[in-house]
Amino acid sequence: MTKTKYTFCRICEVACGLKVTVENNRVIKIEPDREHPVTKGFVCRKGLRIDQFMYSPDRVLHPIKRNGNAWETITWDQAISEIGARIKTLIREHGPNSVAINAGSAMAFDFAGAAMINALVDGIGTKNFFAPGSVDCNNKFVVHQYMYGSPFRLTFPDLPRVKMLIAIGANPAVSQMTFIQAPKAIQKIRGIVERGGRVVFVNPRYTESARATGEQIFIRPDTDVFFLMAFLNELIHIDGVKHERVSRYMTGYEILAKLSESWTPERQEKVTTIPAGTLRDLVRTYSQADGAALYCSTGINRSTNATLAFWISETINAISGNLDREGGTIVGQGLFDMPRIMKKAGKLERRDRTRIGNLPSVCDIFPVGVIADEILTPGQGQIRALINYGGNPAITYPNPAGRLEKALSELELLVCLDIFRNETANFAHYLLPTTTIFERPDLPMVLHWMAGIQPVRYVQYTERMVDPPEDVREEWWIFVKLAHAAGIPLFGIKFLALIFKLIDCLERMPLIGRKLALTSEGIIDLSLRLASQAAPLKKQVKKYPHGQMLKPVLPGMFLGRRVLTEDKRVNLAPELFVENAAKLEADFRREIEIKDRFKLVCMRERLTHNSWIHNSLGFVGPKRRTNYLYMNPSDAVKCDLKDDDIAEVSTTQGAVKIPVKVTPDMMPGVVAVPHGWGHQNADGLTVARRYHGVNINYLTPDGPDGCEKLAGMSHLTGVVVDIRRVENGVRS
Repeated sequence: MTKTKYTFCRICEVACGLKVTVENNRVIKIEPDREHPVTKGFVCRKGLRIDQFMYSPDRVLHPIKRNGNAWETITWDQAISEIGARIKTLIREHGPNSVAINAGSAMAFDFAGAAMINALVDGIGTKNFFAPGSVDCNNKFVVHQYMYGSPFRLTFPDLPRVKMLIAIGANPAVSQMTFIQAPKAIQKIRGIVERGGRVVFVNPRYTESARATGEQIFIRPDTDVFFLMAFLNELIHIDGVKHERVSRYMTGYEILAKLSESWTPERQEKVTTIPAGTLRDLVRTYSQADGAALYCSTGINRSTNATLAFWISETINAISGNLDREGGTIVGQGLFDMPRIMKKAGKLERRDRTRIGNLPSVCDIFPVGVIADEILTPGQGQIRALINYGGNPAITYPNPAGRLEKALSELELLVCLDIFRNETANFAHYLLPTTTIFERPDLPMVLHWMAGIQPVRYVQYTERMVDPPEDVREEWWIFVKLAHAAGIPLFGIKFLALIFKLIDCLERMPLIGRKLALTSEGIIDLSLRLASQAAPLKKQVKKYPHGQMLKPVLPGMFLGRRVLTEDKRVNLAPELFVENAAKLEADFRREIEIKDRFKLVCMRERLTHNSWIHNSLGFVGPKRRTNYLYMNPSDAVKCDLKDDDIAEVSTTQGAVKIPVKVTPDMMPGVVAVPHGWGHQNADGLTVARRYHGVNINYLTPDGPDGCEKLAGMSHLTGVVVDIRRVENGVRS
């Protein structure tokens, strides 16, 4: 029997609406949902090919256990029992911090799974919880925490009304605007120009976005903080500050103004290469626009001054009067005011520090740059077991070939929850098969329901499109069962542990067990009932198959109302940031010293997504067999390189050999390599391993010295490299 169902993609923040045709419990067709109230038929090629991952012959369909170099299929009872017993022993002998959790980006797109992984972390009592936010976005959470009182009071440009948008380190034509649910992002940005506004992309590469609309300004990588400091300086110099608004809603302006005094447009030009006159023109236009916004993305987030740079960009939006105004930046609101609830409960504000490097937790999660150190360094709190949920640290974290692979191999227990046996899973003792996005019910990603990063506010519930394979389980179920087996009270509440045990017993009863069982539908329904604006589950299914529109969050609803700092005012000059800004003088001098060295940036491609899409023939093939080193023609001449020559790119961490593509899209002195490639050793990924390509993270630093101190951000862009031609070279 053929059925048509409606759902949404969970590859990225856009959550594009999908129309799925199902026959005999199998997805046979995926199309755009043209009736979706927000995405309205927009979807990328990745979303239309999700079935290729569901039905891949490489998919793991049963729990497996590694014995030496061989893998054997085992039952769920055996897997849960053995893993639970080992966790219980490690906690008893070495304490709760001996057990760590690593959650990949899948956590953000699995509502029930995200709830229960946090319940497991709290139950274990471990502070060793890791997630990839420190390789792409934690600096934003830290800035919002200190300025607005919660990491989830997140700002975003008012795209339908903004008159000037300056996008720094962003490429919306490919990313669709990270964090923000903005389908057809480049079309929306083109609309700014069409209504007489101005769009400027500040980037070391002439991006797909700049080719589509607006203007391009080249900037030397990892110097954004100096550009922004000079922007702030010039804004104050021309009196582009809304003093009455600042006085009423903000604190710390005088400190901020003094901090920017020495950073003139002429001074920043020495390291950014942006002419002082160009910067002054930008500031003047920004100040005069009837609604303007600075928007920063991963090009800033992965830099050595990630937190300071984003902080300054937020202060510029704030003091210019563009924060919480029409056409400026606004602050979203989720299904309910989760930031306020979490603040009262003391969640997301843990002040733990890493054992190695004394780095901070962000949203109660540690930076991944020190995970190898935490495993390899003996002593109290050393990590001995790791539960890895939907992540692939062995390819996506910094310097994996340096010490991370060694660390993974030395763990006493490594458990991976995944659909494939990837590079990290090859080190695992157990691999537990999990559902794909079409095999579980869900709500949109965490930043939608928790923080409301939606220019158009709505909620959509999706049923499962098909039942999962017989021996595959949802992630939340695995976490609950592991907790029971290890004697761990979920959420750290013993009373709840008793309730979960009772439910576990009742669901085994014939006839009534199915009705009493804990389900992901039940978890989601409870959340919807707590939300004042969202309809309950049954009504979502029947009345809102394409999504339910919610009341919009309008400009003017944040300042004086929803700021969560102690004094309810925006803190423009958090003491920690001001103190850390003292390092900028030394950083500026270093930039002068290395101004003639090559810098490497990583880049996204339209047909890849992080590290996992390469295992489908729909995204690789004869014309996409490798990634390339992109470089400016003048640099290619200096290095005696031309298209398809092999270059060796090296840092103090290591070296890779990669074919070259010469392009004027790169500014001189800067090279770029797409990330996520390099699967040659993954024998569980039979498609991906057949293709060339190098893992650019082999060149990036890890350990405490490779992490920015305020948010623990890994330094993954603007890395200084050496380049040489390889005679008769072969790829890495």
